[in-house]
Amino acid sequence: MYTTTKARNGVALMMALNALVIIGVLVTGVVFVVTQDYRIAANTASYARAAAATELGLNRVLNEWNLADNARLKSGDTLQRVYATSGGGKATVLVTRLPGVFYSIVSEGQAGARGIQASARRRYGTLCRLDTPNIPFMGALTGRGNILVGGSALVSGRDVTPSGWSDCPAVSDVAGIVMSDTTAGLKLPGCSIDKHCVDGVPKFIQTPAAADTNTYFNYGNSTYQDLAAMANLTLAGGVTLTGIGPVVVGGQCAKSVTVNWGEPNRASPAGVCESYFPIIHVLGSVLIASNGRGQGILLVDGDLNVTGGFTFKGIIIVRGTLNSYGTGAKLTGGVMAADVSIDAQSDVLGNSTIQYSSCVVQTVLRASAFPKAVKQRGWVDLY
Repeated sequence: MYTTTKARNGVALMMALNALVIIGVLVTGVVFVVTQDYRIAANTASYARAAAATELGLNRVLNEWNLADNARLKSGDTLQRVYATSGGGKATVLVTRLPGVFYSIVSEGQAGARGIQASARRRYGTLCRLDTPNIPFMGALTGRGNILVGGSALVSGRDVTPSGWSDCPAVSDVAGIVMSDTTAGLKLPGCSIDKHCVDGVPKFIQTPAAADTNTYFNYGNSTYQDLAAMANLTLAGGVTLTGIGPVVVGGQCAKSVTVNWGEPNRASPAGVCESYFPIIHVLGSVLIASNGRGQGILLVDGDLNVTGGFTFKGIIIVRGTLNSYGTGAKLTGGVMAADVSIDAQSDVLGNSTIQYSSCVVQTVLRASAFPKAVKQRGWVDLY
């Protein structure tokens, strides 16, 4: 008996095709997994770079803060900064001035090439406040030694807002004179019920704080030395200053000129020196014999003598005594005389005026302060 074997032509070809299909599926799967891993790694790297760019924006805008913006920006105003990072990324920072001493800072970082799979964005926000010294102005004039007010002089703690000055706190009256001994240390020659030399709420305060040097030289997180180290102008002691007033050169406020102490008078349009609030540090005693004007913070290591009708809006801290006579000074803001020699006496005579202004005090303090993140709940991850 004979058997016939059936032909099996093409079986090898089918097996080869199946093998190719299986290998192709495996290769495709491997390629897909590797591609996904690559995309995940690339996106993770872009995400991390975007987060780093966002942090860089927050840090740089604080490190490169322009103090002129403190006075220039009003509540609701904004400014934008753009910083480039390595690898083609960038950080776009938007600063918004809030009421008071607060600022909102939002930084958006971008990294990677443009495209859904290759780029990333992060946005952080932080709340900052100006780190202003806490100078304890309890009155228009605070003195550690004896104080004499006479003639046509006036020391007033009635809070005022100078004409044209804006973004000010609500008025709050303080004492006219604050000192440690109002019985033996205060002299008011020529003053009477009908002729007031001192005004305020109350007119006088007697407190041991006026005899404490910490009142004059320590201001919470800052000190007299810290303010002096930030001085825009440092002047030698033992000199007579004249011709003080704003100086404009080429349409710009000439801040390097030693007699340029800013522009305390407000105009429309605003003068270029209105936003300049210098810290002036005098290394000793000084005589200001000028009918000029200025604004800012005046620190005097010795005695301050003023005549000639000099007008100053700001903070004055004198390590020695304050003496204003003749036409006298017109000082608006807050004044402290430490009277390092207790036997010394601060005199306010002639037509001198010391007028308290919380608006002036807060404005000049803000002008010389840098922003700092608030301690609690000051940071937020927006996306």
